[in-house]
Amino acid sequence: MHIYWFKDSITGHLKQVDALLNQLKQELVFSLTSIDCSKTKTPLKDSESIFSKLEETDQSIILIGAGHKVYSRILQSKKYLKNNHGRHATSIAILRPTYEVNSFDLICAPKHDFQKRRLPKNVITFQGSLAAPSHTPVNENQAIIAIGGLSKHYKFDKEILMRQLHYILSMYPNYEFKIFNSRRTPDAINLKIKEELNQYSNANFIDLNSPGSDVFQDSLNQSALKFVTPDSSNLVFEALSAHGKTYLIQIEDPKYRRIFGAKKIRKSMNELVNLKRVGVVRIINEKGRTNFSKIENPSEHFEPLAEVKKISFSIMKFINPQE
Repeated sequence: MHIYWFKDSITGHLKQVDALLNQLKQELVFSLTSIDCSKTKTPLKDSESIFSKLEETDQSIILIGAGHKVYSRILQSKKYLKNNHGRHATSIAILRPTYEVNSFDLICAPKHDFQKRRLPKNVITFQGSLAAPSHTPVNENQAIIAIGGLSKHYKFDKEILMRQLHYILSMYPNYEFKIFNSRRTPDAINLKIKEELNQYSNANFIDLNSPGSDVFQDSLNQSALKFVTPDSSNLVFEALSAHGKTYLIQIEDPKYRRIFGAKKIRKSMNELVNLKRVGVVRIINEKGRTNFSKIENPSEHFEPLAEVKKISFSIMKFINPQE
C-alpha cells in the first residue's frame, strides 16, 4: 500500500492527519509520500512528478489530506491516476470539504460539521478532532495553561482572561504551572503575562517562539490539570485524549451573547461542559455583586478519548471489507 499525504500549512490539519497515519502504522504496512500543496502552482506537472514511478509497483493507493487547499488536489490526482495510468486510488478527506463531498470515497469529519446536515453515506464521524491518545501517567503536582487568541468563535476579552489566570494560579498554589501561548495570542496579552504573572513562584510562561516551547506536548500529556481557552478546540480534544482533568477558561463577559458568526465550535464546547467531560473556570454574574470566578470540576469516570483509533479501524474496514 502507498499513501500519499497532501499537506497544507495549517498546524491543526497536519496534526490530525499525522495522528491518524501513526495509528494506521500500528495495523498496516505502507509507504508514505508527502506532497506540499502550499507551494506548487502547477498541479498537472506536479502529478507527473509525484506518480512518475508508479508503474514499478501494483500497490493499492490512498490519497489523504485535510484542508480546503488540498481537497481539489486529491480529486485531481485521483482523476490523473485513472486517466493516465489506469489506476484506482482511494480518496480520503479528513474534515468536511465544502464542495464535491460525493466525489470522495471516504470523508472522516467531526460530528459538529454535520449538526444540521444529513449524513452522506461516504462519511464517518468522530468527536471533536483527531489526537494521538496518551497513556502517560500524570504528575499530580503539574498543571498547564494553554492560551489561544482572537478567533471567529469567541470574543477574546483580554481583561477577563488575565483575571482568570490570576484566579487559577491563586487557587492551585501547590501546582507547578507551565503557561503556553499560541500564534493567535495578541502581543498585548503576552506582555501582560510576563509583567503580571512573574509574582507567582509556581508559574513559568513559555513563549511559542522560545527554545523551551518543544516541551508543550509532554507537558500536556503529563499534567494533572489542563486549563485551555475554548477557542482552541483542537487542543481541548488533545487534552481530553490524555489522562488528567481538563478545564475550559471562560474568556467572555457573562452578559455577552453571540448573535452572528460561527457557532458549531461553541456548541461542541457546550456539549462537553454539559456532559461534564470538561470542567469550567466560570464567571458568575449575580445582581448586586461584582462578577466572580468559580471552578466547576469535570466528572472523573471518563477514560481518555481514542477517536483516532475508531477512525483508523473504520478506514481499515473500508479498504479491506472482507477482513
